[in-house]
Amino acid sequence: MKEKLKKIAKNRIFTLIGILIFIGICLGIGSMIAFIQHESDPTDVAATYFRAFVGNDYNKMYECLYKEEGYYLDKNLYMDTMKKLRSQYVIDTYEIKEPENKNGQKTVTVVCRDENSGKTKNFDVLIASKRKGFSISPEYYVDISNLTVKRFSVTIPKGNQLQLNDVTITEKMADIKNDGNNVMYNITGMISGKYKICGTNDTYSMVSSINLTESNTSIDLTKEKHIANAKYSKLINESGRKILDEFYKAVRKRKSDNEKLIRLFSDKKAAKAVKKLVEESEKIVYWKDTKNIDKYKVIDMSMKNLKSGITYDDKKKIYTLTYDYSYDYVSATDTALYNSYVYKLSGKCTSKMTIKYEAQKDKVIVRDIQIKNKNKKND
Repeated sequence: MKEKLKKIAKNRIFTLIGILIFIGICLGIGSMIAFIQHESDPTDVAATYFRAFVGNDYNKMYECLYKEEGYYLDKNLYMDTMKKLRSQYVIDTYEIKEPENKNGQKTVTVVCRDENSGKTKNFDVLIASKRKGFSISPEYYVDISNLTVKRFSVTIPKGNQLQLNDVTITEKMADIKNDGNNVMYNITGMISGKYKICGTNDTYSMVSSINLTESNTSIDLTKEKHIANAKYSKLINESGRKILDEFYKAVRKRKSDNEKLIRLFSDKKAAKAVKKLVEESEKIVYWKDTKNIDKYKVIDMSMKNLKSGITYDDKKKIYTLTYDYSYDYVSATDTALYNSYVYKLSGKCTSKMTIKYEAQKDKVIVRDIQIKNKNKKND
């Protein structure tokens, strides 16, 4: 009898244990399903992205993007696009809808409401997912493929780096292949918009620009003329501007050996050339054969339509800075004591100044300077 009771007790204990284990398994499976469903919900990333949009936090929006290898997503261009889009929305209240598939794309729609007009406007957040390693649930990102173009390629000479809008393109952003003396960058996708395309090295650059709106676009920079790279462009432009300013100060003051001007020319031949050019330009604003011309002074000189450009001769290793401009001038005498009369002369001169530079490590040296003038005197 005791043995039977023991068997019954054991069976009941085992049954109870079995029931508890079963309940535990069910709870575990339920919790796991709930966890996976929660982790698999793209609404969180869509809500984060949209709230950043409402708050003009475009850096946060960019962090939410799906940045696939082989794609170049220009941050500044993306932020400018979002700023323009934000200006099209009045958002007093909004409702984030449940995720759904639209045209085969998982999408979270946010209904934005303008309380003043009562009108609503949808903001669709396209979702991309990526599963990492052995993770049960994927990670979600915002997909902006609707703002991109596919398959963009650029060819540059070997020994150069490709820059798009001043950002250096790496192997992570593009498929880079050698092609004889050239290198081809193949980028899978880019945000549509305006780009400055630059192939650059330690000495010079090749630059083009494009408003990228179509897929399968190719650019060949090997056919572009050589210009100064960013480093030497800065040095040459700084030097050129100082020369331009000091040159016309010397012209106005009739001082061809102006110390501040001559100091900018370490090359003796170039220094001699600039003195001669100052003397020639003095004859423009102080007309030859004018009576008592020594008593005239330039009382007004205004430069207009200044344009500049820098080219590079790879064979001669010389940079050429060109200034095209015009200036109006007025020269006059002091008031004459005997008749209170002021004598004036005026005109307009169109000029082209060319300055040649040689690079020496972290500085540039002026090797030559020339000016072509076309003076038109006023009657």
